[in-house]
Amino acid sequence: MSNRILDRYLLREAGGAWLAVTFVLLAIMLATRFARFLAQAAAGELPRELLLQVAVLSSLQYLVILIPVSLMLAIMLSLGRLYRDNEVAAMMGCGVGLGALYRPFVLLGVGLALLTAALSFQVGPWAGRTADYLVKNAARLIQFNPFEEGRFKSVMKGRAVFYTERMSADGSRLQTVVAQVEEKDGVSFVTARSGNQSTDPVTGERSVSLVEGYRYRGVPGAAAYDVMRFDRLSTRVAPPEFIYISAKRKLMPTAQLLRSEDARDKAELAWRYAAPLSVLIITLLAVPLSHIAPRKGRYGKLVVGIAAYLLYSQLLGIGQAWIAKGKVPEALGLWWVHGLMLAWALVLVARRLNLFQRVRA
Repeated sequence: MSNRILDRYLLREAGGAWLAVTFVLLAIMLATRFARFLAQAAAGELPRELLLQVAVLSSLQYLVILIPVSLMLAIMLSLGRLYRDNEVAAMMGCGVGLGALYRPFVLLGVGLALLTAALSFQVGPWAGRTADYLVKNAARLIQFNPFEEGRFKSVMKGRAVFYTERMSADGSRLQTVVAQVEEKDGVSFVTARSGNQSTDPVTGERSVSLVEGYRYRGVPGAAAYDVMRFDRLSTRVAPPEFIYISAKRKLMPTAQLLRSEDARDKAELAWRYAAPLSVLIITLLAVPLSHIAPRKGRYGKLVVGIAAYLLYSQLLGIGQAWIAKGKVPEALGLWWVHGLMLAWALVLVARRLNLFQRVRA
């Protein structure tokens, strides 16, 4: 049997299963996250225009977590079907060894490990920071809205107070507007029968136009006031400067973590290194775990595989917490977790290749 034909066939089986499993898991995770975003949009805390963008950025973050478990399930599902349908036995009968059988799955694991490295070190933190910035900036612009139906709203650090009796559903049309604005040489008090407003989607600056009203301008406590009647009065209200700050370590650039001496930053950096390494080790572990004896169920080993993944992820979480608390040396990091799982994987591979029996002989 041609090695190229076999490699393409096995890669197609495992790759198709990985795409399907990843899509399902990603849809489940995004559904729960999207429900939260919808609740924020319904409450007026997040513009609807940003929902899709934030969801896509979140999916890039989740892929770092999903790739290892989806690869484990994909390999076990595809190899399990080959064992159940006796295709592996047919391949062995044609002279295909276990090394040739496992090679396409290892190649798939290497490719996904490189993808995970890119997501873990660069793309994931960038996507998280971008999504966090969009959400916080949108919340700032929404909170800066100077008009809220039936209520007095203070903006610009209390230098301006606005009131409107009624607003349209989209907030663009106003009815019965009252405003007081502190200026350099006095205070302006404005009343208007109606008005409208619009927002610059880039800068967040609001353009307010008032119709048929009066403007009273003067110094509080003084008797002299300037009174002006207007048919239309237009002004612009600029939002305060937005300085984005995030204390979340999972959003920090990798270069910043490398320069830090903080134990918690080192724990986050160790986890980022662990993500692509775990993909390689899970590949080595999933291949021998997928072996199914004759007349055994296809899905029995999936329970073992899922348990193995959960054990691996829990140990990584414990190791990361120990690094953050300074309980393990920096040089040891999470390598002890990778070493344990790699040793288990190599033992299983050696058993499948009958290396222990050959040593005894």
